[in-house]
Amino acid sequence: MKDKNKGDEALNLERTTVESSGKSVTIDRDDEEMKEKLNTLFKLRLLYNSGEELWQHIGKSGGGNNSFGRVGGKDAFLRRAVFHELEREWYDEMGISLGWLLESYVLAAGLMEKFRTLLEGEMRAGTYRECCMQIVNVCVFGDAVSDEYSAKKRELFHQLMEEDVCCLTVFLLILLGVLPPSVESRQGDVTGIKAQYEQVYKFFLGVCHRNILFIQMPRMTLFHKVLKEVEEKLTRIRLIKLTADVLSNLSVLASAELVAETGRREQWNQVYPELDGYWLGEHHSEQHPDYWRVEETVTGYVFYHYFQKETETGKIHQQEFSVNFFSNGEDYACVQHPRSVLQWLNNDKLSKDDITYPHFVFFGGDSPTKIAFESFMMDVSWFRPMQLTRAKDDWNPPTEKGMEVTNDFEAYSYTFYQELEAITPDFISVKDEKGKSYRVSVSEHEELRNCTLNDAIGIITWAGKRYIAFDHLMLYLPIES
Repeated sequence: MKDKNKGDEALNLERTTVESSGKSVTIDRDDEEMKEKLNTLFKLRLLYNSGEELWQHIGKSGGGNNSFGRVGGKDAFLRRAVFHELEREWYDEMGISLGWLLESYVLAAGLMEKFRTLLEGEMRAGTYRECCMQIVNVCVFGDAVSDEYSAKKRELFHQLMEEDVCCLTVFLLILLGVLPPSVESRQGDVTGIKAQYEQVYKFFLGVCHRNILFIQMPRMTLFHKVLKEVEEKLTRIRLIKLTADVLSNLSVLASAELVAETGRREQWNQVYPELDGYWLGEHHSEQHPDYWRVEETVTGYVFYHYFQKETETGKIHQQEFSVNFFSNGEDYACVQHPRSVLQWLNNDKLSKDDITYPHFVFFGGDSPTKIAFESFMMDVSWFRPMQLTRAKDDWNPPTEKGMEVTNDFEAYSYTFYQELEAITPDFISVKDEKGKSYRVSVSEHEELRNCTLNDAIGIITWAGKRYIAFDHLMLYLPIES
């Protein structure tokens, strides 16, 4: 992204003098620009859904003698102070510069005007969503600009490719009809903002179907969570930020080389605290066991849940979940139901019912004594908010006392035998449990060129079927019997 934050630059105090009613009026050109920025924020309703909310936040009235429209005097200083303070507030809250956003808006609106005839044709034909999808395919996923497109559309794509993510975001949102098409908007206060969020979310669901990996992207689940909030919290600037984050995440995931280099979801800063061992649930007792066994794997953790139902004696139920922890300004976990293995192996889209993103808190540093899962980004019935406490070293699970254990998810159980045999410029070779070798041609799967000896590569066996697994790439190739 281009660095457009100009909040720290010195003000240019160049002035001009004009004659008005026989008097000289000194006009600060920078003050005129500042006035225009404030007016644009107001007209576009970027920060608040009504003009009155903005004025209340500033602490001034929008009209009369208190207006920021007057020239010179203390109001010039106040205008600069107000804009820079608003910019600081919103940068601290969501990491977006108002100056950069307004410049991007001007660029996007200019492109909308330049290609107005083309885009109006898309609107009349009812294919504007398809046009937005094509823009994402070209500018985010790096697809070639096909000769099948008209010359004007090819020119639009090439110009959008030259701009940064903020300009692209604003352009897409204007084309989707959720932002005003001009900085001189006269639309007034925002209404139906939640429906506009839902419209953008549904558009990205269509985009994410391109690849199984994109469906469970944390920014999309955060988007989903935001939709549940009250409408007053939904604003245009937040929609712009969410959209820009989704586009940025997609551009990272679209690069097979970068995914291979950073590893499975590593772009979201995966963390590996010392969690191996037993953990007691909040409702655990000797009479009714409710505990967890945590095991670190090559790609994250497996959390095995053991519990006894009140109506049963002598039997313990076992369930297991794949868990990965990430920290990138927000601490959250990716928890997958074991049935998600069916989607991975069949290269189907991952169901929202099979994945959830709780926030987590570790108590006790790199070797925690407590874990709290809370504030879920996506609600599911099979994994709920909870707090786990590490069991003492001498604690023994009741399974060692001869109690019967029932695996509730037996149908989804699989084995992963990790035995990488060789990596060459032409192929990658793995061995199974019996020592039989399998080769995969690199030329057939270009993303394999970045594989290393430290990657999770091996053989997965599930329901009698076997797959050569490149788990860090989420690539699973069926082995023909």
